[in-house]
Amino acid sequence: MTEIPLSEAAHVPPSLAEVAAAADPLPSWNDGPKKQGIVSFVENVTREGSRSFVPVPERIATFDNDGTLWCETPVPVQVYFALDRVKALESQHPEWKTTEPYASLLKGDLKATLAAGEEALLEIVMATHAGMTTEEFGEIVEDWIATARHPTTGRLFTEMTYQPMLELLAYLRANGFRNYIVTGGGIEFVRQWGERIYGVTPEQVIGSSIMTRFELRDGKPVLMRLPQLNFNNDKAGKPVTIHQHIGRAPTAAFGNSVGDQQMLEYTLGSGGARFGLLVLHDDAAREYAYGPAQGLPTPALGAFTPALFEQAKSAGWTVVSMKDDWKQVFPFESSAVTAINILLEPDAEMLRRAEANNARLLKVFPKGFALDARHRPHVTMLQRFVRTADLDKVFTAAGKVFAGVDLRSLRMEAFKYYYIPSGSIGLAGITARPTPELRELQQHLIDAMAPFEVATGLSDAFATTPDDPVIDPMLIDYVSAFVEKSSGEHFSPHVTTGIGPRDYLDMMLAEPFDSFTFAPAGAAVYQLGQFGTAAKKLHDIDTASQRRPP
Repeated sequence: MTEIPLSEAAHVPPSLAEVAAAADPLPSWNDGPKKQGIVSFVENVTREGSRSFVPVPERIATFDNDGTLWCETPVPVQVYFALDRVKALESQHPEWKTTEPYASLLKGDLKATLAAGEEALLEIVMATHAGMTTEEFGEIVEDWIATARHPTTGRLFTEMTYQPMLELLAYLRANGFRNYIVTGGGIEFVRQWGERIYGVTPEQVIGSSIMTRFELRDGKPVLMRLPQLNFNNDKAGKPVTIHQHIGRAPTAAFGNSVGDQQMLEYTLGSGGARFGLLVLHDDAAREYAYGPAQGLPTPALGAFTPALFEQAKSAGWTVVSMKDDWKQVFPFESSAVTAINILLEPDAEMLRRAEANNARLLKVFPKGFALDARHRPHVTMLQRFVRTADLDKVFTAAGKVFAGVDLRSLRMEAFKYYYIPSGSIGLAGITARPTPELRELQQHLIDAMAPFEVATGLSDAFATTPDDPVIDPMLIDYVSAFVEKSSGEHFSPHVTTGIGPRDYLDMMLAEPFDSFTFAPAGAAVYQLGQFGTAAKKLHDIDTASQRRPP
């Protein structure tokens, strides 16, 4: 729930488009010409009246996947999927133990498998990805991707995405671009999880495909996957499928290897304002280093050759050094700072009232949010940036403050609805009257957190989602100034309940409000999410022993 001071003439935090236009939409990118080049291009093509202005329908960005949006080393993720499929089907094919390329794959010798070349990989794909319906294949992929982990980091493959590229996807999307994944990998493989991880819908995924046939199975229409290649979407194939699927040349194209060369040539050679970018993997400490451009090792797949490097320089394509241009590589890299919310969890009476109001608002505005695990009803006591290394000390210090508090005695009177306007809609909730006891508790928490706090933080201090990785700069400023602007005499306890149209909210506020009292049922420390939501519970504060018997 958004925690904005109700005592001020505030507004709902800006839309993602407004956020993207605010300061630093790419916080995981180091300041410099590469980052500035991206921002300048986007500003120029989206500013009406600019000579480079591109209408929204023509704003198309294409992204390679392996090595551009997520890690492709030691081998591309779909090779690991094929390996596990070979193991799963091994009992049906005893001959595979002595037949290449299956024998090497069953032994875990991925280098030998890759050395056998593209034809060997194609044979493996045909044997393991066909002979089933598209729906059955999708279920297999979903089950696998949910648990499959990178062999070196131990992280889920879906966590091995590049944070700077997630920010770039969000930034372009917020500025009217349609993002497409144009991958040499399997189109049906990426479609299963691309929307969840990248915010790219299935119809905006373009990839390699096998032949598919319509059939009736027990009277039900199905699409059968056949063991025959339909299209290999790599190198010169990418411009072809872009034309077939999209019908327009991209405004911007992003890749990392010779497999993306023709996609960038097609994009930059199509006239008008265009942008091309290649990611150079030169960071062995945080990811991997391979080229062979710039004298880096030569990979089995995904080569960035010296010739491609020289072509990029002469053609004006941007080459991003992972080592020099990215502050952070993966989303899971530990942030030195965490944005926290120390909050009170309301009792059953407030939950009942909040949920009833939320249900009411969802009926008139279905695009709003439901009260759930990422939108927990609560009363914020304190929001701060603290050192991540001190979180255990933060939990201990907060626990000591609450050890001297009887939560049941902190009764509050809920006395009116409120909403904070933003255009034609508003963010609504229930306001309670502050009490001297609540203000005293808040001051004790402020004092207890002082040794661990820092002045500010970046997006990585918050709990974010792949579809919305850039935190609103206004929220960062709000958390930084919470003590000054939202505590003490400025403290306005409230529980946010949902979003609705302003005319409906005006009517709701004009209705008589049935005042009621409620008390905290618990206390916790949460990590803040976008727009100030209590997004991730970090610690339950033990308050049970402080409660008086009823």
